[in-house]
Amino acid sequence: MRAFIIRAKPHLRKMPGYRFALFIYKLARNLESRNAALLLLRPPKGLYQPYGTTSAERYPGVFQYVSESLGGSPDVRILSFGCATGEEVFSLRRYLPDANIVGLDINPFNIAVCCFRRLRAGDKRMTFAVAGSTEGEASASYDAIFAMAVFRHGDLNISPPPPECSHRIRFAEFEQSAAYLARVLKPSGLLIIEHAMFRFCDTRAAKDFETVYSVEPDKREPLYSRDNRLLPDAEYPDVVFRKFL
Repeated sequence: MRAFIIRAKPHLRKMPGYRFALFIYKLARNLESRNAALLLLRPPKGLYQPYGTTSAERYPGVFQYVSESLGGSPDVRILSFGCATGEEVFSLRRYLPDANIVGLDINPFNIAVCCFRRLRAGDKRMTFAVAGSTEGEASASYDAIFAMAVFRHGDLNISPPPPECSHRIRFAEFEQSAAYLARVLKPSGLLIIEHAMFRFCDTRAAKDFETVYSVEPDKREPLYSRDNRLLPDAEYPDVVFRKFL
């Protein structure tokens, strides 16, 4: 049945009322789906991934590498960009117990959940805010920035993937976001981008970074070029990038 639905989707999208029916369906499924449906109805500026699927301890190898690289200084500032409902932030706390951690997310519902969790945990070195970019953050203010499973869209992760992605996400916007992230990172700071559907090495900001940590790439995830076209059979293992002095 699932295979039939996937094959039928291109035809269903052309039917009158498809988008409205899809919105109502997602609204009725569960709280997360209702939240995503409302975002899709009126997408805010800076939205990439409307689906908030997340879990704790998703990237233990990356977290450990960053923890060892930064050490235990209490002055360390970490940004979780696209923090969802805080699972990444609270996971990072176990690796960086003395760090000041900021969580930003474009979804007000997610940030409300984060604030409630922070209050319950009594962690005064965590802060959360609604934001779709780091444009408003101070330059050179973070030692490490995580953007995990942010620069992607769940509707593109199908088989076969769409040959073009600009109807969901665009490289130009990713490049602008990467530039904002690079600006607020301190010299020698770490930028961590994983499960993105664009390659950081294709951005103009990449010239100011070196790759310091790579992982086994997920071959199921599509990658798109600067012109938003599918890169057939492309793989991109680079995940952690250090900013030059």
